[in-house]
Amino acid sequence: MTRKNGDFVLPGDILGVSEEFIPGYGVYEEKGKVYSSITGIANLDFERKRAFVEPLTDTPPIPKLGDIVICEVTGIKEKMAMVEIIALKKNPRRALAVSPMARIYISQTSRKYVTDISHEFKEGDLVRAKVVNVKKTPIELSTVGENFGVIRAYCSKCKTPLEKKNNKLECPRCGNVELRKTASDYRKGVF
Repeated sequence: MTRKNGDFVLPGDILGVSEEFIPGYGVYEEKGKVYSSITGIANLDFERKRAFVEPLTDTPPIPKLGDIVICEVTGIKEKMAMVEIIALKKNPRRALAVSPMARIYISQTSRKYVTDISHEFKEGDLVRAKVVNVKKTPIELSTVGENFGVIRAYCSKCKTPLEKKNNKLECPRCGNVELRKTASDYRKGVF
């Protein structure tokens, strides 16, 4: 049964045939028929031959090119930092619809030449980054730019939050001094 404009639809409901409509958001085409892929209201534009569904439920976010994320460094390899995305700026309270694992290559760390990524990030650091590639798995992030980088770091020796002093990070408890690629607003904000 084909649907009318404004009908309530569920995933799998037929909206029409591929000769009538080009699938838009919330719609897919299979074997010549156009189906709803989400729950919502059918929006069928017969003049432009477009079909899409306006969602009635909040769908989990998917990181897109250029999105800003907060992530935690989970591991350091020779040429990259492995991170887990904690929040997406445009929807910080929702879990992602895809794997939260991502990576920051050494070349995407800073504008300056970086020879050792372990001087830029350590496990447990919280990092603000930008999504630069969503076509690969895990997705790729960048901290190039003054607004991106570590926003909170912990002492490698005693795990106390580090304080920024003269472009270096110092532990107020044990005095340990460490280097990181910090964001311009280190320990002042999240997004």
